[in-house]
Amino acid sequence: MLVKRVNNGYEFESPTVNGAFIVKLTLTDKGEEKLETLPIGVPVTFTPRDLDKGTIKKAIGDERWKNFEKMKKDGISTMFIDPHKSGFIPHVW
Repeated sequence: MLVKRVNNGYEFESPTVNGAFIVKLTLTDKGEEKLETLPIGVPVTFTPRDLDKGTIKKAIGDERWKNFEKMKKDGISTMFIDPHKSGFIPHVW
């Protein structure tokens, strides 16, 4: 999962397992949460949806959330926050 700092918050972006969609979750600096689903290769759009507070944390899981909090604390603007796998180290730009 790629997380990046944007103008008013953070975007969490990941393709679906089958690659048909990109799921983008946005957490604003005000604590608002939004979901945007972007289809790949078709000219269709979906209206972004407001989410309940805490939905992103639940959706990405405790380990990714912990990696996100560390990223935020360290002032990193873009980072993969996937859970550590054997031999995997989060990449930072």
